[in-house]
Amino acid sequence: MASRKIGRRMVTVAAAFGLALSATLTVGSQSASALACGGTAAKTPWKSGTTIWGEGYAGSCSGDYRVMLERSRYYGWETVAASIWIRANEGTVVTYNCAGTGTHTYRTTVWQSGTGTIKTSGTFRTSC
Repeated sequence: MASRKIGRRMVTVAAAFGLALSATLTVGSQSASALACGGTAAKTPWKSGTTIWGEGYAGSCSGDYRVMLERSRYYGWETVAASIWIRANEGTVVTYNCAGTGTHTYRTTVWQSGTGTIKTSGTFRTSC
């Protein structure tokens, strides 16, 4: 229960700083089971100062979800930030301080317990 409150507070804080949850979302890959669950979305990451932001929304199907911020590495995608567990029809924001890490490509993914990655955003390349 406490973790859900923290997630809601994070979204409230993000909105208070003008980073309101956006309805403009990038279409990414989806599994067949995720297509039946409307509303799942992963927004392309963005940067403010040395902070990379990722935003995602859980689908309408019941279950536990996480939103993850990943960066591309030579061996694949590395998770650099992950949200607390959220439930169906909730959204959250994740952040990563990229100061001094160099130039990387980032993406946001929505992960569902028991299914795996169900939504992937477009990519964002930047240097910190």
